[in-house]
Amino acid sequence: MAQPGRGASSPWDTPSNDDGDGGDSSSKSTSTSSPPQPIMLSGSEGFSINTEMQGQMPTELAPATGTTLTGEVGTIDSSVWVGQSQVPKKDSILKGIGITCLFLFFMMMVPMLMMGWADESWDDSWHYETLNVDWDESGLNGTFQISNTPIDDCSLSIYNEIHHYLGDEDPNSFHVNGGCGGDDYLHQNKEMIRVQFVEGQGEVSRVTFDNLSEDEAVFTVYPRYYEQPNDSIELHLPSASPPEIGVQSFDENMTPLEFIVNTTNWAESCPQTDDLMIIENGAAAGNVEYTPTKETPYTECHLTYTDYHYEFIVYPGINDEAFYSVTLSLPEQQSNLLGSQTFDESRTPLIFPVYTNGWDNYCAQEIRMSVTDQGIDWYYPNYEVWGSPPLCPNMVYYDHYEIDVGSIDYDSGYGELFLSEPLEEGIILKVDYVTESDDSLVRDFGPCFGGLFSFVLFVVWIVQVVRNFQAGLTNKGTGMLVGIIPGVILSWIISVVFYLMMFGF
Repeated sequence: MAQPGRGASSPWDTPSNDDGDGGDSSSKSTSTSSPPQPIMLSGSEGFSINTEMQGQMPTELAPATGTTLTGEVGTIDSSVWVGQSQVPKKDSILKGIGITCLFLFFMMMVPMLMMGWADESWDDSWHYETLNVDWDESGLNGTFQISNTPIDDCSLSIYNEIHHYLGDEDPNSFHVNGGCGGDDYLHQNKEMIRVQFVEGQGEVSRVTFDNLSEDEAVFTVYPRYYEQPNDSIELHLPSASPPEIGVQSFDENMTPLEFIVNTTNWAESCPQTDDLMIIENGAAAGNVEYTPTKETPYTECHLTYTDYHYEFIVYPGINDEAFYSVTLSLPEQQSNLLGSQTFDESRTPLIFPVYTNGWDNYCAQEIRMSVTDQGIDWYYPNYEVWGSPPLCPNMVYYDHYEIDVGSIDYDSGYGELFLSEPLEEGIILKVDYVTESDDSLVRDFGPCFGGLFSFVLFVVWIVQVVRNFQAGLTNKGTGMLVGIIPGVILSWIISVVFYLMMFGF
């Protein structure tokens, strides 16, 4: 193939220069050259590209005249070209068990460490100190300064040492709490007697039985405070035949009722049964069964059926005013409604009489009270030991409330106290509180972060089990499943040991 301006009959022909006469190719002379020597690479001599080869290269690739390339060619190991064989993955049950144990260890350890760190960080934020109050001459107004700030507004508590060891049962206790949600007032917990259960008239006669003659006797029924004219009373002797004695109603003067009975067929002068039932059809409708008290020795039969008369004394509360109405009821007892009464202008305590014969229990463990404009409240007696109520009739029901006794600036720790009466001389006040910290959010949510970490590890473990079975590594996958039981036991033991070493007992 001929290129413009030159002809070549062989790869190594050297075309002659044009003679300038524009003749054809046959008139041109060519000279045949020997092929160029091959490029030899050696250790240090390098090689050179002669001028003829440079002329045959494209201009952009031709190196400068006299350029010499130097360097070494390393030896290529023949083993590179040998086909490589892939080693099969190990399928071991023990390896699967070990992987599961490792996962479980971190799944247990991390949450425990986070919880321990949060608890320790929380404890570091608690402060206990003696509160030095600068009182005025009256002992009613004082100022104080707390050492560490800023203070968490819901954590502040001021108390005296007596309260700390004896609690609210001590009459000299003083306990003040800080407010929450930006409330900078100090509140004192107070309690007052709201209701008291006391013995009224004690044991009083409800019915008496007396012989009038050998053939007649009389049951005398006395009215109660809650009964009204025209209320009817029906008497029964449950074991007698017939049991009915009769029915009568009170007159306008509430005169005691007399029931005459014929004792001709009685084997003895006394009733053949000790039980007497009174059926009331008035305001306090219901059945009450009585057992008599016998006078011994006796020549004639004289029986007394008694009621146990007690009273609920209702004291006015801090929000009660004159002419407020109070309705008292006992949900646990049969005669649960004790009626309604109204405070007078002096707010004199109200007395609600009650007879306890028909009670299921001797005491009222719950009182329901409705007061004008205040709705319904429930009251319970003070328990010295929870589950063991005080003995009747020593039942006192308290009303708990709060009063403002000071204020505090939670950022600076400066506070004031203003009391209605001075504290007992020699009382030492203590204060405990929590200071706010920058890592409080991390501390509060630390256990959540630990739980989230464990959940992520659990998901990763599930994925690994599935992949092992998909890859045909059934022994390894089975080992990961089997390793759950020993992994839980060992991980729990190791985690507890680590936790005790880091955070102590």
